[in-house]
Amino acid sequence: MIPELPVSLVSSLERRLATAATATTSPFTGTQEIQDWGGEWWEYQITLALLRSGDGRRVSAFFAGLGGVRGRFLFRDPSIEPPTDIGSGTVLGGHQSGNSLQTRDWQTSMPLFQSGDFFSLGTDATSRTYQITEDVSSDAAGYATLRFIPRLREIPVDG
Repeated sequence: MIPELPVSLVSSLERRLATAATATTSPFTGTQEIQDWGGEWWEYQITLALLRSGDGRRVSAFFAGLGGVRGRFLFRDPSIEPPTDIGSGTVLGGHQSGNSLQTRDWQTSMPLFQSGDFFSLGTDATSRTYQITEDVSSDAAGYATLRFIPRLREIPVDG
């Protein structure tokens, strides 16, 4: 089981999308060339609240228990509010990649997400957070296509 950072201890956070792209200047033409390696991820800068001695020791024990840089923990971003009662969709087909995902099993014919909303895919160590880039509504059969950033890192499992 992966430990979870208590969000009650977070006083501020900053989230930004990082990309594995580099810009170089051609020595022959002087133009900038972009190499996009396809990697995208969220980077966080988290500031913890000033704590009293008991809470401070609890936080210290949490980070010590991770074992340094090799440790992992879950962080449920408190600035992300889950959408209201839209149901729980599932992945439609395990062959998908990129910035779009075919889904099913939503409530029928209703708005699901607005541009800027977030959703998660996966469990525990494979859980990833994505941000919707276009408004999404389900069709009459409960199907919907999600478009988002960052790109999928691995192919999701059907269902």
